[in-house]
Amino acid sequence: MTTTKITAHTYVCELPDMIQNQILAECKATFESLAFPVDIETELDNVKGCKMCDIEDTIDVQKVLYKIIIH
Repeated sequence: MTTTKITAHTYVCELPDMIQNQILAECKATFESLAFPVDIETELDNVKGCKMCDIEDTIDVQKVLYKIIIH
């Protein structure tokens, strides 16, 4: 099993696919639930270039990572 050290300054695009996919799924759900329209695909592309600390306002990063570790 490969371990990945994730810090607040780790970019989403640097993460293993499994973790990226979970983060993007959580972000997509958040974007879909907004009261105003956003271009979801554009926003998801933006998330890929963000650091983990930059997406903490969009999703609960700790919860997502915890769910991945438990499974």
